[in-house]
Amino acid sequence: MDEYQTHLTTLSLPALLAEPGTLQTQAHHLTSSLTSLTHTSYPTFLSLHQTTTALSNSLSSLSSSLSDLISTSLPALQEATAAWNTRTTDVLRERSKARLVLDQHDKIKDLLDIPIFIDSCVRNGYFQEALALWSHVNAMAARPNAPPILASVHAEVETAIAQMLVVLLGTLNEPGRKLPALWKAVNFLRKMEAFGPGKDKPEHGIPGCLASDEASSEELLALAFLSGRLACLTTALEPTARDIHRLTNSVSFSSPTDEELPSLDKPHLSDRDKEDIARYLKKYIDAWREGAYDILTQYSTIFLEQQPQQSLPTSPTPAPRSPTHQRRSSVQLHQPQLTSTTPAPSLLPLLSPHLLSHLLPLLKSTLPLLPLPLIPSILTQLTYCATAFTRVGLDFRGLIGGLVSSAVASAVRQGLHVIEPLLSHNNNNRKSRSASERKPSEWLITASAADAPPAPAQIQTPPHIPPQMLAAYPPLAKYTNALLGVLNSLRLLAPVSILYELVSALDATLGKAGEELVDYLKGFIVTGSEKGEWERDDRVARAAGEAYFRVLVPFVRRALVEGVYGVEIGKLGELGGEGEESLRGLLEEWERIVST
Repeated sequence: MDEYQTHLTTLSLPALLAEPGTLQTQAHHLTSSLTSLTHTSYPTFLSLHQTTTALSNSLSSLSSSLSDLISTSLPALQEATAAWNTRTTDVLRERSKARLVLDQHDKIKDLLDIPIFIDSCVRNGYFQEALALWSHVNAMAARPNAPPILASVHAEVETAIAQMLVVLLGTLNEPGRKLPALWKAVNFLRKMEAFGPGKDKPEHGIPGCLASDEASSEELLALAFLSGRLACLTTALEPTARDIHRLTNSVSFSSPTDEELPSLDKPHLSDRDKEDIARYLKKYIDAWREGAYDILTQYSTIFLEQQPQQSLPTSPTPAPRSPTHQRRSSVQLHQPQLTSTTPAPSLLPLLSPHLLSHLLPLLKSTLPLLPLPLIPSILTQLTYCATAFTRVGLDFRGLIGGLVSSAVASAVRQGLHVIEPLLSHNNNNRKSRSASERKPSEWLITASAADAPPAPAQIQTPPHIPPQMLAAYPPLAKYTNALLGVLNSLRLLAPVSILYELVSALDATLGKAGEELVDYLKGFIVTGSEKGEWERDDRVARAAGEAYFRVLVPFVRRALVEGVYGVEIGKLGELGGEGEESLRGLLEEWERIVST
């Protein structure tokens, strides 16, 4: 409007006067144009009207919605946004842990596989690798702020190491194990320090009873070793010992005390049983020799000949690889340094008597049951065994001598005891001269020599050759052969220490037989006025008595002293024993009977 007014001021007067007409003309022209436009474009105007109405309604709805958004929805959204952080913090933390576990999956898997690896190593005998893994887990568990998973893994590892300890101790108790396997087991037990002093808690899964504050670890380890090997020795000896006791009808392993002298009232054993006892005894001695010698040499090699080891670091040992281990560098496991060990005091002074207790009591109770021919081979075996043990410091030859001497003396006494009595051909020792009894001329002398009985010769025969005149007296010859049979068995094994004992036993046997013979013969010795029909029997009785006391007794005594032992009987002297006194008394009684 201001522009139009400014335009009017610029017009001249005529133009200004003509301006109303111009305006009217333009108004009619515009009205005509609008009318024409209205008739031609009315649909457009209708559409424009509708659109304008719809736009107005939309703007009103938008204004209402914006008002609701600003007053209601935006505050609620703000509150929900504020609470979202609180609700998602724990989830994000768990997701972060899961992401960390996923990133460290391979390492965690290897860590969890360590107990399985140790168990597999123990089962397959790879104890060095098991100890390396054990030391690695202990190092990780000792770190400050160690994760809880290490505690669980450490507990499982300790269980596997306890199983390894059981396996190693089982090796010490396993029969048939040789020095290399036992050496290996003992060294691993040293590394495990299972017997360390002061371990009174079940640490490392090891019972506290295996440790002691009073004994060193090496002493306890040596005791465990010896206990296991001695148990194996007992197991190896038990079957043979059971067979021996079955034959001897023995109930227990107990042996007679030193005060108990060998008795003649022994279990009745057949020759086959005695041979079986000797065979089982040889087998027992062999088994004992092998087992005891192994124990002594193994103990000496492992515990007495070891050198203190210096503390030397070992090279890193890689852990067993898992299938995922190739994607990263390997974990290096370092074995702890070996500390020097102090050799344990020798337990041989205690071990030796314990080993001999498995052998000597059985020998003491069994050897007296054997006959003389079976003892020398056993003595040879025992001598070889004792000589072999001298190389390891266990010389028990002095103990064997006493046992064998006692067994030989017992066998000789038993042999003398079972000899058939001299008068066994005569049913009864009759002293009267009735017609129903057997006369000396009927059985005591040969028929050809009955009229002129041979007299004792003045020349002594060698101690190993019986006097020829005894052949004329069959009962005396048989009795002499029985005695010489015992002495011939003694010839193979004649201990010098029992010479006097054997002479006394022989004198007692000869005295008993002489007493029976004197009691029998004195009934047939008559004086000159009473001879008559008994003269022949009187002559035979006198000759038989002289043959017994003047020939048989001196020869048998010389056969024992000079023939077996090679000692002159004159240098033996008087024993003063009961048998010798009885024999001398019988000789005096016989001389008195003959002289009267």
